[in-house]
Amino acid sequence: MIELKNISKIYNPQKKNQLTALENISLNIKRERLVAIVGPSGYGKSTLLNIIGCMDKPSEGEYLLDGKSVVGLSQGQLGKMRNKYLGFVIQDFALIEDYTVFKNVEIPIQYSNNKKNKKQRIRELLEKLEIEDKINEHAYNLSGGQRQRVAIARALINEPEIILADEPTGALDQKTGKQVLSIFKSIHEVESKTILIVTHNMEIANQCDQIIELIDGKIV
Repeated sequence: MIELKNISKIYNPQKKNQLTALENISLNIKRERLVAIVGPSGYGKSTLLNIIGCMDKPSEGEYLLDGKSVVGLSQGQLGKMRNKYLGFVIQDFALIEDYTVFKNVEIPIQYSNNKKNKKQRIRELLEKLEIEDKINEHAYNLSGGQRQRVAIARALINEPEIILADEPTGALDQKTGKQVLSIFKSIHEVESKTILIVTHNMEIANQCDQIIELIDGKIV
C-alpha cells in the first residue's frame, strides 16, 4: 500500500543551514495496518508523514502509493492522490472556528467528485462519532474531544483508504485521548482503514500493529 525506497529530505541543500530531516528511509506498510510513528521531537516524524501524505516532496528516493509512483507528480496530480487516498487529522484540529460542525466536515467534499447525498453522509458519520447533536454548533463552542471528533469526521468524509494522524491526542486530556484512540482503533477494525499515527505516547504505540521509530531522520 505504502512503499518508500531510500527516501531522503534535505532542507536548504548546499547552504550553511542545510538540514537533513530524513535520511535513506525505506519501509513498506501493508493495507489495513494500524501503524505508530514514534521518536523525539524534531527527528523527522512529521516530515515523514507529510511525504507519505503527498504534502511534501522528498529530495531523493522513490515513493509508491498503492503501486503508483508519487515522486515527480505535479501539484494538481498530488492533490488528486490526496483526495482519493488520504484523510488527515492533526493535533490542533484545524477547524474553521466560525463554521458549524456540518460546514467543517463538508470542506473536503468540495474537492471531491462525489457530492451526492452529502447531508446524509455527514449525518451518518457524525452519528457514528456520537456528535450528531452538534451538527449545527459552531466550532468555537466545542470541547477538545468534540473538536477532534469533527476533525476525524472531516478526514473520513471522502472515504479515503488511509488516515494520517499527527499527534491526534496531543492537545487532549488523558481520558479524552483514550476515547479518541478508541475511535481510531474502531475505524481500523470495522472499516478496514490503514491508519498511521505520529505519537510520543508509547502506550498508544504499543496498541498498534507496527511501530516505526525515527531518530535523527533514520529508522531505528
